Amino acid sequence: MMEKHEMRDWAALPRDILLEIFGRLQHADVLRGAGLACASWWRAAVEEPTLWITIDIHFSEGDLVNEQSWYARLAMGRAAVDRSAGRCESFRGIADRDLLAYIVARAPSLRSLHVTSCWCLPEEFFDRVVTKLPMLERLVLDGGRLSMSTLIGLLEHCPHLEVLDAGDCYSDKRVEYDMLLKLYRKLKVFHLPRVHHHGCYCFCWRCAEHG
Repeated sequence: MMEKHEMRDWAALPRDILLEIFGRLQHADVLRGAGLACASWWRAAVEEPTLWITIDIHFSEGDLVNEQSWYARLAMGRAAVDRSAGRCESFRGIADRDLLAYIVARAPSLRSLHVTSCWCLPEEFFDRVVTKLPMLERLVLDGGRLSMSTLIGLLEHCPHLEVLDAGDCYSDKRVEYDMLLKLYRKLKVFHLPRVHHHGCYCFCWRCAEHG
């Protein structure tokens, strides 16, 4: 039995136990807290790609969301993708156009993407993102503008896509009948964006567009 005056050496925890602890924490807490506690904990958080196969860095209820925390969370997304060493299969969190391009370039096995910020993907980023998702099975968008060209591109370049939830997004065009047929035939679940004719109401600190 450990004497009361003895101190436990937390830095000496076995790697498997440490990874189990990290697995119970939110990824944001690992990136900004627990993973920085000491050198051995930092190495475990950085050197074990399996910890980052499923990445979740979304803002939780009660989190302070301002410009500083927004950019910090984007940086966490990049760091988490780097730590996955190409093995990331699922990403959930805020993502601007640059982070989206970064994710798809470094996560060739990405199967699930849930963007919890406004989806804002200019046409010039189409080839850097939509065409680089060959393994994607599930796409959830919590808001923003989903253009018809992006919708068509998802059908053409994501052969494994089964779930598309864009019900909280909007589009400036109504989905035509032929496109609806393609969606019915290809997808198991889909929620289409609403039609909106008054410009873009997408917002992020990097790209604020107001119609």
